Amino acid sequence: MLSLRYALPALDLRSFFSTYYLFRADLPKVFDTTRADLPQMRFMLNGSGFYTFGNGQRSDCPEAMITGPTRAATQFMADGPLLVFGVGLLPAGWAALVGTSAAEMSDTVEPAENVLGCVAGQMLDWLRSARSLETMCARMDIILRLLVDRPREQPLRWFTQIADAWLMGEASPRIDDLMREARLSARQLERLANRLYGAPPKLLARKYRTLRIASRVVTQEDSWQDLVGDAFYDQSHLIRDFKRFTGQTPRQLLTNPSPVTKLMVARRHMGSELPLLALES
Repeated sequence: MLSLRYALPALDLRSFFSTYYLFRADLPKVFDTTRADLPQMRFMLNGSGFYTFGNGQRSDCPEAMITGPTRAATQFMADGPLLVFGVGLLPAGWAALVGTSAAEMSDTVEPAENVLGCVAGQMLDWLRSARSLETMCARMDIILRLLVDRPREQPLRWFTQIADAWLMGEASPRIDDLMREARLSARQLERLANRLYGAPPKLLARKYRTLRIASRVVTQEDSWQDLVGDAFYDQSHLIRDFKRFTGQTPRQLLTNPSPVTKLMVARRHMGSELPLLALES
């Protein structure tokens, strides 16, 4: 009754976009929680719904939408049957398609036509007329290739490569390491991280540390205490961050992960083909 299928964008688009996916729920009502995530471009091919973000803001879902990066777990409720095609936006993809500071759109929904113009409606029509996920992906490749060839803003590839590696490196990434590698001041780092990732480095480190461990808690048989190791200062910090960024405690994730959480971690099986930032989160 619930399914989530993933596919990779064309090779030349993978520095901009993490994955394509098709979520189907053959239910009259759908309610669940999604973890803090990358920005997304989503198309409601069938059904309707709304999000309640971690800051308490409720937003209806336009048929074609762009959601900013989320700083906490997000609840969604929908009237089905539901069919949603989505695209995960990496920092370079955000810069190329949207251009504005990601921090200004964190935990918000924007109609895609406000960002992309009339092409958003054309994308929705193309997806609705496709008969398979493969056709949807092929059509999305064509449109996104045209859009990133005319970027709104030149992506700072050197910074995103350094920041991605930093986020996915140490169990508890240290700001000093990022400053040294990027050769930037703390103020410069915060400005670029907000602009491209939607949050300052300290919050990003907490977010991706938690998501990386959460994915392993769901997919591996080891105890969650062994998987966490010394990544957190103490248990109260651990539980606080897990609740904030995943909506569940480590024990809940291990024993009773939400249906969508179980479906989302399946993208890790795509392995090394996934961009670094999407692989562990």
